[in-house]
Amino acid sequence: MRYLMGVDIGGSVAKAAIYDAAGREVCACGRKMDTLTPQPEYCQRDPAQIRDCVYGAISDVLRQSGIAGGDIAAIGVTGQANGLYMFKADGTPVYPAILSSDLRAKEFIRRWNEDGTLDAILPKTRQILWAGQTSALVAWFARHDPDTLCRADVFVTAKDYARFLLTGVFAMETTEASSQSLMDLDTRRLSPEIAERLGIRAYMDKFPPKLLESTEIGGYVTAQCAALTGLAEGTPVVGGLIDTVASIISQGVTREEQLGMIIGTWGVNTFITRRPLYSKDIFSAFYYCLPGYQLILEGSPTSATNLEWFLQTFLRRQGQTFCGYDAVNRMVEQSDLHSSILFLPFLYGTNVNIDAKGTFVGLKGGHGMGDMLRAIYEGVVFCHMYHIDRLLKFRDPPKAVRIAGGGARSAVWMQIFADALGAQVEVSEAEELGAMGAAMAAGVGVGVFGDMYQAVERFTGIRRVYQPNPEKHAYYQKKYAMYRRLIDALDPLWGDIEALS
Repeated sequence: MRYLMGVDIGGSVAKAAIYDAAGREVCACGRKMDTLTPQPEYCQRDPAQIRDCVYGAISDVLRQSGIAGGDIAAIGVTGQANGLYMFKADGTPVYPAILSSDLRAKEFIRRWNEDGTLDAILPKTRQILWAGQTSALVAWFARHDPDTLCRADVFVTAKDYARFLLTGVFAMETTEASSQSLMDLDTRRLSPEIAERLGIRAYMDKFPPKLLESTEIGGYVTAQCAALTGLAEGTPVVGGLIDTVASIISQGVTREEQLGMIIGTWGVNTFITRRPLYSKDIFSAFYYCLPGYQLILEGSPTSATNLEWFLQTFLRRQGQTFCGYDAVNRMVEQSDLHSSILFLPFLYGTNVNIDAKGTFVGLKGGHGMGDMLRAIYEGVVFCHMYHIDRLLKFRDPPKAVRIAGGGARSAVWMQIFADALGAQVEVSEAEELGAMGAAMAAGVGVGVFGDMYQAVERFTGIRRVYQPNPEKHAYYQKKYAMYRRLIDALDPLWGDIEALS
């Protein structure tokens, strides 16, 4: 039997997973990577650690599965989108890998929003500009550290670095390239005119000239990689998918009426369309992995990481024993549904004001840990709803929503989503969404599947369905309205609060 592998350089873990041709996950392994914050608003990673974790995860999954490297028919790659990885031509890094959660370039976003730059390029890029985007980070270095840009021969992202580690070849891939505010989506090519407007045209020759399609073979496993991992030299590696596309196709989103969500590092809310949509009210539009379709995305780093911060800060430090996620869910379930607490999940970014911060509002002396945890669960839900409200300007409300990601493991949280949305929530079967989507692309690339539609039929399924409670939906509509009023009331203050730091 021949198998497919997906490799995913995620927000905190490098993963490798193996699937059979029927779409069953045989084995998945991951290795934790460290996020470095040398100063406020910087988020970086050691490329050497990424390399070791990728090779280690592949080695682990082959060993634990008992599958020989020669039985892997093809490999697909994915990874945390955008950010900026800078290397010499031989793969030697010239700077730490910069993650998409990095905020150092937000000064450029303010300026581009104010001076007409966004207005000028939006019809071509179909996405707003944001600080962790590759284009914004290159602009930051061009202003503040041009020597580093000059030392680099090539700019890539996490997924493209994963492919380089396997094949020794640097290339870009279409779904991710179309998300970086550098591509004219009408021509499917990086645009010198857009780069000129962003002030980075002088550095465009540092992006790899080869632009791969998702299922196109982009290289083959090298002898060096084979020796380090146990893979077979010559195994084909396809272009792969931006992490969002990999995760959404893994949910089985193939029709325009569907709406897909991811509850993870980012809160992602999407639908697909053949219409060339663009608007300042849409975060991003970029190519999907189905011919003729674009993915319309509303998202921000305002999702489950807020819960992780709370647990790490208050339940895992100071010698306390973490009670586990089951206990956390019980505390939320047993807390007061009608609590007055509202939480703004803006600890790592925002979808309302570039300077907005995370905050609890409405705390009373009688509130306990469960009430605060419920507020976090609800605040994340409300932030997703805020994004969905934007999407609904361009489509009809969905009758059902497909949800995946780490947060989808919580039945309590998923029921809150169903109650607040007033829609059926369908939780995907897949756990390793990114790696799975990458493996699906690999299968199409080598003919295991005729196309991505066939891969979806084989791979995707629904694990559990949640129905909304009408009474709770009515209550959450009132509380969500208060959430929006709170955002509006605080909006004039965020700049002054930022100036205090």
